[in-house]
Amino acid sequence: MFAVGFGSKNREAAIRHTAQDDPTTAVILAAVHFEWMLKRAILKLGTTPTKALRKELEGVYQINDSSGRFDYKRIWAREVGARISNAALGTVLGRLVKIQNKALKVRGRIVHGNGTVSEQDAEEAIDLFLSAGEKLRQFAVKYGEDLDARLKTRIKPRGVK
Repeated sequence: MFAVGFGSKNREAAIRHTAQDDPTTAVILAAVHFEWMLKRAILKLGTTPTKALRKELEGVYQINDSSGRFDYKRIWAREVGARISNAALGTVLGRLVKIQNKALKVRGRIVHGNGTVSEQDAEEAIDLFLSAGEKLRQFAVKYGEDLDARLKTRIKPRGVK
């Protein structure tokens, strides 16, 4: 399901289908889909050599990390926002605060076993994650990138440190 060839639209449809019978599992799948799409958008739209950017993204697990570590928001700003005006992650997603304060908390309660999740909360989280993935896909297309296509390798030009 998370292979590039499966396609993000197919993945979203499969997650929505799963949500009908198992909303808890669908929340987890939708969260993984959102993070996959976010990383993919950074890799496709960024400027840092692909290998180095992949390595950096391997250690990123939060949208906004108050401890000063790298997070998606900072890497997005450096890789995408610096290149494309009006491309702050919050602007592109539209509901970034709600994703952080609602959807990611629902995902956390499920993954870490910290209480129950109502069907309504699960449905809202699924919708937030999937619509964010769709917005990332549309944004990338606007700038000539297909998140479902293979990555192009960017390398440092010779003589650049």
